[in-house]
Amino acid sequence: MTIKWPPGNAHLVLSWIVIGALGIVEGIYGRTQYYGDWISYLNVSWAVTHIDWREIFNPFWNPGYPAVVAAARALAAPTPEGEWHAITVANWLIYLVAYASWRGLIRNAFALYWPGSLALTQHPFTIWIGVCVFLGACLGLDTVSAVCPDMLVTTGFILGSGLLLALIRRKDVLSATLLGLVLGVGVWVKGVFTPFACLFLLTLFIYCCARGRLWRPFGVVAGVFGIFFATYVAGISWSYGEFTLGASGALNVPWHVNELPHLTNWQGGPAQFGRPIHPTSQLVAGLPAFGFGTPFHTTYPPYNDVAYWYKGFRSFFSLRLELIAMGRSLWSLQQILRQHPGVVAVAAAFLLCLAKRPWRTALIKTMVQMWPLLLPTIAGFGTYFLVHVEDRYLSAFMMVLALVSCAPLMDVKLPSRRQLTTALVIIYGAGALGELVLSDAPSFNAAFRRADYHDDPGWQLANALTASGLQPGDAVAVIRDSAPAVRVSWAYVSRLRIVAEFGALPYRIEPEDRNRFDRKDEPLWPDYSEIFWTQLTPQQREQVMTAFSQSGARAVVSLSMPKIAPGPGWVPLKGTTAWLYTFGDVT
Repeated sequence: MTIKWPPGNAHLVLSWIVIGALGIVEGIYGRTQYYGDWISYLNVSWAVTHIDWREIFNPFWNPGYPAVVAAARALAAPTPEGEWHAITVANWLIYLVAYASWRGLIRNAFALYWPGSLALTQHPFTIWIGVCVFLGACLGLDTVSAVCPDMLVTTGFILGSGLLLALIRRKDVLSATLLGLVLGVGVWVKGVFTPFACLFLLTLFIYCCARGRLWRPFGVVAGVFGIFFATYVAGISWSYGEFTLGASGALNVPWHVNELPHLTNWQGGPAQFGRPIHPTSQLVAGLPAFGFGTPFHTTYPPYNDVAYWYKGFRSFFSLRLELIAMGRSLWSLQQILRQHPGVVAVAAAFLLCLAKRPWRTALIKTMVQMWPLLLPTIAGFGTYFLVHVEDRYLSAFMMVLALVSCAPLMDVKLPSRRQLTTALVIIYGAGALGELVLSDAPSFNAAFRRADYHDDPGWQLANALTASGLQPGDAVAVIRDSAPAVRVSWAYVSRLRIVAEFGALPYRIEPEDRNRFDRKDEPLWPDYSEIFWTQLTPQQREQVMTAFSQSGARAVVSLSMPKIAPGPGWVPLKGTTAWLYTFGDVT
């Protein structure tokens, strides 16, 4: 008895249903608050809404994704909840475009390298292996719920890879124009796409030198990309006050490689880094009290406008520090392997192909043949590896490598081909299932419980602040607790502006990195509320509060409170751990 598979189109439709359903569940239930980077991008999205060109061309936070958010928000109810749902829908649509791009890359790879087997793109094996790989990458390494451009970067990289193969095959101006458009728009989405675009152009240039016949399309790609790139560079240079290709790479390298103190309230030093031209203001000598009410009016200027506060730092190259940074990247990779079965599946697939000589020979032959696809992928990963590696950066690279690992199956004369096929199905199926269980279990559990994001402490604090009489746009000061300074979801949701704070000293490298190397020279996240209320004298506390008032704050939020009597004027915010002090009446 033989199994009769349903038609390929039925499998393809079902794959879209599976992809879409899992994506919308994670998108709705995968987050309960906004994180630091997300809030910075959301501030740029409001600049897009209000046509504030200086903030639109923020040198650190690119405007591509914020423009998408601004467009989605314009169609939703003008409330924090309306924005929340608009972002979810926008992210889900980006996720679906990413899947369409992935399907397009598979088809373009077949059309270029195995045109006689193009019908296999509709085969159930190809469709469902593609689904497993995509889920591992875009619901495991990346997520629909994240309010950041990473999924859009993944989409651009996969789409660009597919268009590069299409251009090599067709040699037409249309494909060249589309490729240039994707690379150019990518630069507006995230700073890392600048080196990615250069890698695509380099790959095409090498192909032209080796094969010829593509010089005219190469010129079209470079020309279209150049228009977008030059416009963007002109915009951010105007906003920054001097020529720059973007502050993201320029700051991330010193932060993660040279250990420049980051991310907020850097006042200068150590000596090799110099001093910022305009640091945040230290309000009280000897105390971590800082003001930053001007010149920006964003949620949390020290991070939302980080390029401004770090302007004037000195960068340098150190081979020793670069090797240490690469060591941290290796550590991050082994952590990613431990936490993400989808990545393990790709590694296992390559190891499997090395198990038998015919499979190994076919894999090597495939990799040589598909070098235009592999060069941007491997070099793109190297861009991150030299500086800093996180799981969310790797989804596009994982998908390309998974495609290459399955390519030896196109050799119909490959010994034990059926055995290899079965093994790859098991590996990638287990990888996708494991990724859904380990990475996305919290989202599915929240869906079963019908959890509501309003129950998150950040939303509860935002609602309590609004109920206290504070209005959107009001300036507040904050006395930090032990959480990272950039966690200000409560301020964004209530549309308050933080203009001063007690706490948030910069650190040299990320605490989790420092833990890996057992560094004890700096505290991780001290509880600044404990310091303020139990270690400062009453006179010092009065100095800080006076400075807060002079910074323009209408109120002070203490995110936590030790078990002490805080003094007159302080009131607890119902349902939260925070206390509020207002300077005069809040109307």
